[in-house]
Amino acid sequence: MSSRTSSERVTGSTHSTQERLYLSQEEGRRLEDLADQVVLDTIEYYDRFRFVEKRVVDPSAWKDVGHRDNLTVYRERSGPRPTYPSIRTLDGRLRLVPCKSAPSVKIVGMIQGTLDDEMYGCFVDSDDAVKTRTVFVDDAVQNFHWLATIAEPTQEDPFRFCGVARCTLGMSMPLAKTRGACMVISMGMSTTKHGERMGYYVAHSVDLSEPVNEHRYLRVNCSLCWLKTELANGKVELYMKGFVAPMGIVPEFAAFPVLVNCVLGIGQTSDTSYTKKLAWMIHDAGKSTRRLTQPPMDECIGKCKNAFGGPKNSAHFRRCIVCFKAVCNTCQVVRKVPVDVVDGRVNLNKCSLCILCMHRAKMLSAVAFARRDLRSKRWKSVDVGCTSTTGSSDQELALTPNMDRPFYETR
Repeated sequence: MSSRTSSERVTGSTHSTQERLYLSQEEGRRLEDLADQVVLDTIEYYDRFRFVEKRVVDPSAWKDVGHRDNLTVYRERSGPRPTYPSIRTLDGRLRLVPCKSAPSVKIVGMIQGTLDDEMYGCFVDSDDAVKTRTVFVDDAVQNFHWLATIAEPTQEDPFRFCGVARCTLGMSMPLAKTRGACMVISMGMSTTKHGERMGYYVAHSVDLSEPVNEHRYLRVNCSLCWLKTELANGKVELYMKGFVAPMGIVPEFAAFPVLVNCVLGIGQTSDTSYTKKLAWMIHDAGKSTRRLTQPPMDECIGKCKNAFGGPKNSAHFRRCIVCFKAVCNTCQVVRKVPVDVVDGRVNLNKCSLCILCMHRAKMLSAVAFARRDLRSKRWKSVDVGCTSTTGSSDQELALTPNMDRPFYETR
């Protein structure tokens, strides 16, 4: 596929020039179809694992290499003869990747939290959003930049996004070239043939001519897909399958741990969702309490008692940053909340809040917050600074989306 590239200056705090990849309508459609096909391929593996294999992983084909919470990571065992992974191309065919040190990885298990929280936590639609997520999930992604946007979120589908991006992977080593990727990344919600809600996240290498940039790296081949399914009992099941071929000469013991950290990070993103909700809650609290008197500091919000059954000493109390009520050390939760991104660095504030506000953050609708993010970005894009976008209600005023504007960028 022949893609055209050109530069445009993006005005921001850093005043840097960001390169963009311009796609025709047909090119954008083919890239989106490619990502959709990767999802369908992974769903076939998931259905076989769930209904044929009865959620039992064959130990002769897959080796258990790690655990995190309720998730298990498996590495494909090597056979008597070297095998190469295959990757789906833009024309729909499977192409062999000539790299021996590229074992497939698979993750299965149940996730803590709701499907909406998982999707809100992993959702990214800007360079700064990726940098912020990396701080919390440690996915080894660096120098990330969206080259083109193919599909954007809407109020009806706030977790939908598809685009082309490039990034470098892992930390640079003295005697090894930096690895990077040019990928189509797609995320969104779907429904299984059994009527269950399913979220997906795809990162799949594409062979495109990238714009020239200052980051020099050896391009890897990767195909990774995460499926998160909301089961009838309310639990969320994760099924992830894929591979990363580092190309060149890289020992597997150096490359595989980076891959495991990456896939586990994207596999568990509910905690990132809670942090994003807290950022909004702190923002709302700062506005709503400007005209109010702060509550007294004489009693902990958790009604805690000391060892003798009396009230705790208020000298050690702190204020919850959300509700501004007194909280003791036992009832407080300390969280790092992102403030902004300046010069590519995510600035965090360490905040103390009470367990009740933390519980409230977990219970609030992730969909409502995702829609607020979308409304806020649209208001800012038209420079309407005097209009409030801080309410939590879905009924608040919102910009009418321009349905005539294409989601892909053309020239």
